[in-house]
Amino acid sequence: MIAHVDADSFFASVLVRKDPSLRGKPLLALGMGGGCVIAASYEAKAKGVKTGMTVKDALKLAPDALRIHSDFQETGLASDQIESVIRDVCPRIEQMSIDEWFLDLRSLVGGVPADLHAFASALRQTILERTGLSVSAGIAPTKTLAKMASEYRKPGGITVVKTACHPELVEGRHADANVMVRRAHHDTFATTILPLTTFLTDRPAAAIPGIGTRRIAHCEAEGWKTAWDIAKTHPEQLKTLFGKPGRELHDELNGIPVYAVIEDLEPPQSISRARSFQPSRDTALLWAHTLRHLEYTILKMRRWRLACKGISVWIRDGEYKYRSSHCSLPRPLETEETLQPFVRRCFGELLRKNEAYTQAGLALWKLVPGGTRQFSLFEEPGAVLKEEKLQDSLDTLHEKFGRNAITRGSALPVKTGTKRSFEMPVYE
Repeated sequence: MIAHVDADSFFASVLVRKDPSLRGKPLLALGMGGGCVIAASYEAKAKGVKTGMTVKDALKLAPDALRIHSDFQETGLASDQIESVIRDVCPRIEQMSIDEWFLDLRSLVGGVPADLHAFASALRQTILERTGLSVSAGIAPTKTLAKMASEYRKPGGITVVKTACHPELVEGRHADANVMVRRAHHDTFATTILPLTTFLTDRPAAAIPGIGTRRIAHCEAEGWKTAWDIAKTHPEQLKTLFGKPGRELHDELNGIPVYAVIEDLEPPQSISRARSFQPSRDTALLWAHTLRHLEYTILKMRRWRLACKGISVWIRDGEYKYRSSHCSLPRPLETEETLQPFVRRCFGELLRKNEAYTQAGLALWKLVPGGTRQFSLFEEPGAVLKEEKLQDSLDTLHEKFGRNAITRGSALPVKTGTKRSFEMPVYE
């Protein structure tokens, strides 16, 4: 089984996360030129606004909509945060774009979960808690069906498409596919479990990925109105109309996998990690989380044999408002010892006295090939080599015994009710 995770109105949602006062308002997230809508809040979509519209056309439908240029640096960090959560859960994933991912559920420990909608619900909730962003998810035997399923109950919905009876479903059987159908509602989110035929019958032909303007004209000429009409067509007819992709599409729609989840073999451009927690004024706890993020991101970066030239640290307060601090580094760095002073500086810039915080996050960016260190005039080569040897030893221990096998004392979790002092350094 394959899952497809798709962030809801991603560029607009990131703007709302950055400025919560925008929540509940019709919002147009604009591209760099400012003339095109690259995302719209669901309040704007309810008035007919669609992605790709010109601002002029969008304002005809929603004249009161707010127009704000997208924050591409913030969306990049948000994408990394979502992917970090997904990678914690599923070893084999494929990022299709900045806001969507495929997951090969066979790669999970223990294999495909018995309760698919419970798995997807837990993942969706974790992403929401850790990033403040909503996602929709679809689970199906193929990538094509999974992508269609993730779009079925937006925003925040989960759709599972089944091709055979599953033991978790215990209500009303569906006659065609001998599958049971259940709809469950949790808070404002909906979970839908459907047999393949019911799902495809309910989707228009245009909802199939890859059915563009030219192909939809062929579909209309053949009288194919729904995705099921295409799925039940003879594969050779589809091959005649659309070539080899037509035959592959037929298999995918009928639950026969053609396209595998392919892990990204290109080195990442940035690596990030964030964690949420109960509101706390304990700056030592906040710093401990930040140090753990540093350990995680450095370990992941060094697996790719990379170094970073920039870092970002962010925190979220009790009102879900984010503050971030960014730092360009004087040269590529790749060890905890060399990066920690810059992380500490960014961290110190964010703190406000007596404020409670609910999240800490860290990102390494401008990643470049590592391992080609040049000493500066102000460095002692012996000390630098000692730091790198220490980092190599940490890498070995983490790889052999797990990420939590060894950590700094200041990065240990703080027990509830204990107090620890924390003094920020003074920079001139």
